[in-house]
Amino acid sequence: MVARIDLRHSSALIFSTRNEQEGSADLSFVPVAELSAVPERQGLRVVLDPETGAPLSEAERTEREGLAIGLYRDGDEVYAMEDACPHAGFPLSRGTFENCVIVCDAHGWPFDVRTGFDPANADGFPVPCFGARVVAGQVEVDLEARINDPRARRLART
Repeated sequence: MVARIDLRHSSALIFSTRNEQEGSADLSFVPVAELSAVPERQGLRVVLDPETGAPLSEAERTEREGLAIGLYRDGDEVYAMEDACPHAGFPLSRGTFENCVIVCDAHGWPFDVRTGFDPANADGFPVPCFGARVVAGQVEVDLEARINDPRARRLART
C-alpha cells in the first residue's frame, strides 16, 4: 500500500493507502512493523532510530532517544503519526481508537490519525503524520515527509 493524498478536509490533508506491487522501490519508506502486529481498535507504538528508521529494541531505547510513532489500522488502511500528545507528550497509542480518531487517555484530546488534527478544530495544533503503506505484510513509514508538522513551518520562517 502507498500513501496518497486522497481529499482535503478543511485545512488538513487526509491520506489513504492502496495496495502496492511487491518489489516497488521508494527509498524514503522504511519497514517498521508487521501488519499483523497492528491491532484494529488501538494504536501500536514503535520507537525508531531517527537516523536509520530501524525499530529500536527495548535495550536500545534505554541507551538513546528514538522517534516514537503510533500506527493505527482502520480495516485495510494504516496510518502513522507521532506518538505524543502535544499537550504533555503522553503516548497517544495508549488512547481509545475509533473511526480514525485517537483520544488521549491522559487529557481527552482527540486527533484524527489521517490528518493529525482535532476533528472538531482543523485549525488547531496538529500531531505530525507520516505517509504509510503495506508491502508484503510489512508496514512501511516515510520518515522524511512529515505532514502537518507545525515545528517545520516555524523552522522554515527563521
